[in-house]
Amino acid sequence: MAGADALAFFVRYCMEKLLFAVYGRKKYMTLDKLSRCGVEVPAGFVFDGVSVPWFVMWLFTHNELKEGIEAACVHDFMCEHKAQFRRREATSILLKLWKNAGLGERWYTSWKPWVVYAFVELYQILKGWK
Repeated sequence: MAGADALAFFVRYCMEKLLFAVYGRKKYMTLDKLSRCGVEVPAGFVFDGVSVPWFVMWLFTHNELKEGIEAACVHDFMCEHKAQFRRREATSILLKLWKNAGLGERWYTSWKPWVVYAFVELYQILKGWK
């Protein structure tokens, strides 16, 4: 394989594995369509990543926050399309995807998904999403 061909193959391989790209300051963008739990997020969707209030951020490790990026993407998409989704459905899918990614998988961290659920539900209720 020639140098340019090898580089093209490598870039194509990496792009198949990547789901998101950093977009601007503290934003992410989907590189391809993302389909999770019956929700279709289009390529090019821009979202803010995992949003955690500063006063509870210390409860989560850096890896736990990284693992929640896919869940945050789907949840943010649902939040931007409130006419199509219900609040509890969006929060339940967020929780399911983040747990599937590993949040709370050990007995001593099993409470963390419920902290996420409680804060997300409270925030959405305060923002008026019924």
